Amino acid sequence: MVTLQNQQLTVQIDKLGAQLHSIKRQDNDIEYLWQGDPASWKRQAPILFPFVGRLKDDQYRYNDQIYHQTQHGFARDREFQVIEQTPTMVVMEQHDDDKTRQVYPFSFSLQVKYLLEEDSIKISYIVKNPSKNEALIYAIGAHPGFNMPLTTKGKFDQVELSVRPAAKYSRIVLDGAYNDSAHPQVIDMTDSLPLNHELFNRDAIIFKTDGSHFTAKLTDKDANHGVEVDTFATEYVGVWSQYPATAPFVCVEPWWGIADNVNADGQLLHKQGMHRLAPNEIDNYNFSIKPF
Repeated sequence: MVTLQNQQLTVQIDKLGAQLHSIKRQDNDIEYLWQGDPASWKRQAPILFPFVGRLKDDQYRYNDQIYHQTQHGFARDREFQVIEQTPTMVVMEQHDDDKTRQVYPFSFSLQVKYLLEEDSIKISYIVKNPSKNEALIYAIGAHPGFNMPLTTKGKFDQVELSVRPAAKYSRIVLDGAYNDSAHPQVIDMTDSLPLNHELFNRDAIIFKTDGSHFTAKLTDKDANHGVEVDTFATEYVGVWSQYPATAPFVCVEPWWGIADNVNADGQLLHKQGMHRLAPNEIDNYNFSIKPF
């Protein structure tokens, strides 16, 4: 476990999956990050790579071969190595090996940087393509879960979601596990949205953000605390909690990618939301988390 600390925050990161393990402020006793529960959702803040969401039949085709891959990819279940660390910053890395190439035939390096800056956690995903001749095809995303409500005596329906800019957004609806982007809905976020479990009866609420600067804020009104997730150049932001089984957490998920389309043909080169990184190139994806 890696611990970062400054005058405002103490943050822990697990080397398995490089996922956040704990977020606490120095001025209160609140644990902001969901602590995982095998009875509901065992994870806390998985990194989604090289896929976001589910593939049809958990497989895809590339260069006339079929590869099997489960939901959200494999990075979340593999160890990262610490390659740089200070009291307020850490960079962790994983890269391809014989095991990853059985399910994903590409060379890659995935680095994750966590930096404490005042009362915010700045998070960067750095994707590198070490290949000399082949483009890297991938998607990437974040999936942090937050305790909501933030007190053990609180109720889920005392939590509200607000966004900036406050506006009407296109919502991508999931049909089962797959996206139906051809039939978006309008979600009016000009005012805050009181949450209840039934809002997630079609899985995540997916905002189509189209690369705009988008901030999602979860507020526990009774506790007068919450979290802000500030996203930059995301294509989508998902907000999710379990349903019909329920648990006291809400995830805010910056995505640079999305689950297979309902009409996906299984070809990786045709898959919606994938990125293509040229040989020897690097790309960066950034967001931040601010507990209050």
